[in-house]
Amino acid sequence: MASERLLIVSNRLPVTAQVADGRVTLRPSSGGLATGLTPWHESSNGLWIGWPGVAHDAEPGQRAALDRELTARRIVPLHFDSDVVQRHYHGFANRVLWPLCHYLIDRVPVDATGWEAYRQANAAFAEVVAYHYRPGDTIWVHDYQLMLLPAMLRDRLPEARIGFFLHVPFPS
Repeated sequence: MASERLLIVSNRLPVTAQVADGRVTLRPSSGGLATGLTPWHESSNGLWIGWPGVAHDAEPGQRAALDRELTARRIVPLHFDSDVVQRHYHGFANRVLWPLCHYLIDRVPVDATGWEAYRQANAAFAEVVAYHYRPGDTIWVHDYQLMLLPAMLRDRLPEARIGFFLHVPFPS
């Protein structure tokens, strides 16, 4: 029997993990993506796949507890070490793509430092999404941090329904 789940895929999740005083806590994520998509996630039987925040600081037991809490919320975390977060998210996505999409050409660096981390992070997302995909699912990928992901998923899942929503302007 075919699944009819919605797999929301975004860099950020509707909750953000923090490590403080030896504990991992979850707080609601800020921003329009989390606010706007949370009702879709809550009303579907699907999954939300993304990065939970700074959980790379968590000890193994803390990370296991975090993963159990996220699983109970139908959230699939991708854990990245701080170097990948720095080069992919803070580096290429936010240093190169965000200014480019907002016509801030003078802010786009001459070098593309972080490109390989950006590609690796998108490939890690592709691996996790493909693992959780069931025939009949709809995959809904969000924003500039994951612009390579739809093509990577199409290569792996040629029959899948894949949508992409860019939450920033696309340069002409």
